[in-house]
Amino acid sequence: MEVGIDVGGTDTRIVVADGSARVGDVCTPTTTWRHGTLFSDPDNALRLLDLVPTPVIGRADVPVVVGAHGCDTRAQCDLLEAWLRRRHPGALRVVNDSELFGPLCGLRNAINVVCGTGSIVVGRDAAGELVKVGGFGWILGDPGAAPSLVREAVIAILAQDDLREPPGILARLLMEHYGSADPVQLGYDFTADAGITRWGALAPLVFQAADGGDPLASRVIEAAGRQLAADVLHLQAKGVASEDVVVAGGVVTSQPRLERAFTAALAYLDSTLRVHVLRDAPVSGAVVLAQSLRPDPVRRGERADELQSITPNEGVGI
Repeated sequence: MEVGIDVGGTDTRIVVADGSARVGDVCTPTTTWRHGTLFSDPDNALRLLDLVPTPVIGRADVPVVVGAHGCDTRAQCDLLEAWLRRRHPGALRVVNDSELFGPLCGLRNAINVVCGTGSIVVGRDAAGELVKVGGFGWILGDPGAAPSLVREAVIAILAQDDLREPPGILARLLMEHYGSADPVQLGYDFTADAGITRWGALAPLVFQAADGGDPLASRVIEAAGRQLAADVLHLQAKGVASEDVVVAGGVVTSQPRLERAFTAALAYLDSTLRVHVLRDAPVSGAVVLAQSLRPDPVRRGERADELQSITPNEGVGI
């Protein structure tokens, strides 16, 4: 058997597999076991392993792979792995959660783009070192991520109001949500309501407004796609040599406008890049990696085909 764990910014998904059979599956909000940030408390690792739905933790013959949101450097991956080893003596590997994408697509080396609750672009350089661009968090960055889209939308609404342009569809939707009398008050109300899930929950309004013909909402989405595409090229400039780009996450895979904005911008910047949109549950990639830790692993492509039947999580985060 093997255990694959996908720790997302919103949800944590755990699958226990035995060959091609799934023998355990659990999905829970990450906040149910993570106290503070991922590295705020060493016991976060133990609480995470407590969620594994079958009694395999502690067995030396069971490999475990964790893809973790917030593990953005080798040092962070090593630290979480050390905490997990207090409970599990078997083969163990910790990677960034985006690094689950490539294995599920049968790719040995890929540029991985997350766009859900947060966003980040991640890959490995020639020395095998983890390299990332972005991932600054929902307040400071994360283009295209759910809360960041709404943040940028409100900034654009305020800039439009400064030019004495009347509120458009998106501005009216957000003002109605907050009960704000005007865009200026919207800015205050939005700031007072700061929170990753509270802002993120409003992201569908941005796409609703764009579908309704609001040019401001369309510009916000297109700008997010362009920034994500630019971050891919920035990652290449930092030494990640791959022509395969795998993108996943609840926002980009559920909102065709953002997917189109990203892929069009990337094609404009570098037409040689191959884009793969991953719609299967990334936790399946963790299972594929866990299988590869065995001495005689099943071929990766076969494992990926078998495990793609695992139902993806719903929602905007991964």
